[in-house]
Amino acid sequence: MKNILVFLLAAISLVAADATGTWTGAFTPDGQEAGPAHLMLKQEGTKLTGTAGPHAGEQLEIQNGKAEDGNLTFEVAAKDWTMSLCSSRKATKSKATSHAKREGQVRTAKLAVTRGK
Repeated sequence: MKNILVFLLAAISLVAADATGTWTGAFTPDGQEAGPAHLMLKQEGTKLTGTAGPHAGEQLEIQNGKAEDGNLTFEVAAKDWTMSLCSSRKATKSKATSHAKREGQVRTAKLAVTRGK
């Protein structure tokens, strides 16, 4: 679950006029060590699609993705948990907080990602 949370957080941390591209960085669940984050996003208007995960070989489909009012939001679901992310966009680097729900419990994590060139 740690790896899944990492990539989800990265996805909402995007910070550009157009979030399209590959974003990499670190995902740090509260009380745990940081792990890798890898997002592949495509923005068309306000619609945000793509995948998120710890690395390019382990990705989950983004659901309910939106890019509106300077914010990126989306969800990623796997087995028995769903993670939601929201981030403001400012440049090619970003930080965000994510919330994952599993069996009625909510966990938070920090995400820091940078868009590749």
